Parts: sequence; C-alpha cells; structure tokens
Amino acid sequence: MMRLFLGAFVLVLVTVLAGFSPQDQEKPRREWRFSPQEDSARFARMNAEINEKLGDVRKSISGQEDRPASEVFKNLTMFKEVKAGQIPGIMEIWSRSLGTSCKHCHVIDQWAKDDKPEKQIGRDMLHMMGEINTNLLANIKNLDSKNPSISCWTCHEGRIKPPRPPWAREAQHKD
Repeated sequence: MMRLFLGAFVLVLVTVLAGFSPQDQEKPRREWRFSPQEDSARFARMNAEINEKLGDVRKSISGQEDRPASEVFKNLTMFKEVKAGQIPGIMEIWSRSLGTSCKHCHVIDQWAKDDKPEKQIGRDMLHMMGEINTNLLANIKNLDSKNPSISCWTCHEGRIKPPRPPWAREAQHKD
C-alpha cells in the first residue's frame, strides 16, 4: 500500500515538475500596459465618451438616417452609398476595436476635418483590410472557411497599437 502511495506521489510530482522551469518564472505571463483597475477606469471613460459623441451625431442626423451617407456627412472618402444612420455604428465598432474614443482620429464636433493623421491611417487600414479579405484570403487554398475574413479586432484586440504576438514576446525574452 505504501509503495502504491509513494508511486502515485512521485508520478504527480514528476508530472507537475515536468512542465516547470526556472525560466518560466522570469517571463511575464501577460504584458499589461495599465493595471486591471486602470484599464477598467480607462475603458469606462472611453465608453462614456463614445456613447456621448455618437449620441450627438445620431441626434444631428435625425430624420436623415436612410439617406446616402455622402448626402449627410461631409468629407467621406468611403461608405458614400451606405445609409447615413449606419455610419455612427461603424465608427463605434472601430473605436472599440482600437480601444480609443472618437478624438483619436477626429477633431470633436468638426468631424469632416482631416487635421489628424490618424484619420488617414484609419482609411488606409480599411483599404488594407479590404485587400486582405477580398484578394489575399480568397486565394489561400484549403482554408477551413467559405468566407474567411479579418477585422480591425483581428490585430488590434482593443488597442491602438497592435500587441506583439506571443511568439515575438517569447523571442524577445530569450535575447
């Protein structure tokens, strides 16, 4: 009976220690830009600002939601034929996908201005995403999806600057 107990104990100990190395303690398990509490407060502020500003935009286009966006909004370079009422929803998805509020790309209450380079970066990123979804992914054989696609979230994961992939973080720690 004692041999069985010792055998089981050794088996468990070996199993636990087999996956452990001292280097594991040195590697951060997750890269935090902010503490979880700071992130929570930051996201609460961001969400409040997004809701407020997009609420203002929705009020300003009230009654014009079904018109083409190009007839309601100034300085659109894309989504011209989309219904105007859909534009705030698109902007909301982008804001949340990047983990930022409207003011990252726009001059608040002067939405048509192109004063911030981030606005053009967003346009260029949308073109890149369209190229990937329309041309590149469609030409990859044997994908296990009929309509593969990426979105802003695919890379950004709620951050303005996409995080480094785990394999790149691991390579960095080995140097």
